[in-house]
Amino acid sequence: MVKQLIGESKPSLLEPFMKVELQVPDHIIGDLLGDITGKRGGRVLGIRSVKARFSDQADQTAQEEDIDQNRKAIHALIPLSEMVGYNTYLRSLSKGEAQFTMSFSHYEQISGMQ
Repeated sequence: MVKQLIGESKPSLLEPFMKVELQVPDHIIGDLLGDITGKRGGRVLGIRSVKARFSDQADQTAQEEDIDQNRKAIHALIPLSEMVGYNTYLRSLSKGEAQFTMSFSHYEQISGMQ
């Protein structure tokens, strides 16, 4: 009876996906995009320029943020299982210049499971 009910319900395994923002130097963007979309099975949502303050002065002009032309922010969705050890990989690839943050986004059915 239980086996019959399980078969009829068509259960599936769900995997948590993380929303990831990487702030990286320009020279490693190609490597990271290939890694995210290839090996890690993620999806790139977008790339934008990083805003950075270049002055600590308190005047009005120093309050405006300028765009750092040498850094980009990559927004992506990556399975949580692929994020294990990612900090070490990213630091190694960027020689310590890159950083990332992640937060839970949603669950997806594991590919190949029907």
